[in-house]
Formats: sequence, structure tokens, C-alpha cells
Amino acid sequence: MKIYELNQNNWGVCGFAAALQAAAANGLVTLAGDNNHDILFPVIKQFCDTNKDMEQELLDFSAVFGVQYGYKNLKEVLDKMKVDTAMTGDGIGLAMTGKGMSRLCKNLGFKAYDFHGTTAVSNAFEFKYANTIYGLGKKGGETGNFRCGLLHWVYCDKDKQLMTWGDFISPDALAIYFDKITHYLPL
Repeated sequence: MKIYELNQNNWGVCGFAAALQAAAANGLVTLAGDNNHDILFPVIKQFCDTNKDMEQELLDFSAVFGVQYGYKNLKEVLDKMKVDTAMTGDGIGLAMTGKGMSRLCKNLGFKAYDFHGTTAVSNAFEFKYANTIYGLGKKGGETGNFRCGLLHWVYCDKDKQLMTWGDFISPDALAIYFDKITHYLPL
């Protein structure tokens, strides 16, 4: 599967998709499989299984996106993902914090994996760095500014083309939903 085809077509696993796209673009992983479930689900499951200490943090952040993401535990969301192999159904997703993304990037083999966070209200919505994973949000934050206003993860490839859920997207199109960079990791 090509990195721009890695698309779950719905909110919920953008952090995992962005990290895997970056890892594939940097030669750290091969996206072997025919669909998102073959590629995303094993990475999500392994991350959850090996990062039990982050369970409550991930559950709390996921719940910010609506009651449909208010899980009792990680097993509940993993069971939903296992049944809905396209992972596009209502309430299927696991929101990744900056700390979670740092751990995921470390697990995927990146030498740089500590995300830089910014909370400045005047933070410019500029994608200055190529080959970078960015966390996006809204000034003031629709989520009560939870996790620095973080709402979404994207990958900016070596040619400075932005990818969200596998599709290429322009900064102007992203600016319809977001106006702030909350985190970034130049790779």
C-alpha cells in the first residue's frame, strides 16, 4: 500500500496514520497489507498493549471528541476496531496526545521523537518544516483547549505536501478547520 492511500476516512486515528506515513516515507516501515485494518490495527493494538500506563490519558483525550469516543478502557475501542475493519464507523478512534505520539514515533524507529509543543495564542498557522509531523488545533480550542488545543495530526512530506488521513491537502483547506499548530516534530 502506498502512503497516500492510508486513509481511514473518518476522525479517530489520525495520529497513527500520520506517524505511519512519516515512518514509511523515511524508510522505517513498509505498509504491507491491502487495507487500513491490515496496517493500522496491528500498530494501534501493539501501542495500546505496550503503553498501558497511558490508558487513562488516551481515554480522557478521546472522550473530548464526543460521547461516542467515551470508552471504558482501551480493550473496548480495540474490540470495535477489530469488528469494523474499515474503522469508519461511529465512535471508532483513539485520540493521541503529544506524549503518545512521541512514544509511537520512538516505537516506529525515529531517532527524533520528542514533539515540540507550542501554546502561544498568536501561533502562526505555517508549515515551516518539511518531513515533519504536525499537531493542529484552534486558538481557544473547541475542546476547551485540552492538550494545547490539539485536535488533529498531519504529516508534511519531504516535498512539503501535507497529508491528512492519507489524502494530500492544502494548508488553505486545513485552515477551514484549524488555525494553530500545537505540536511539531521535524524528522
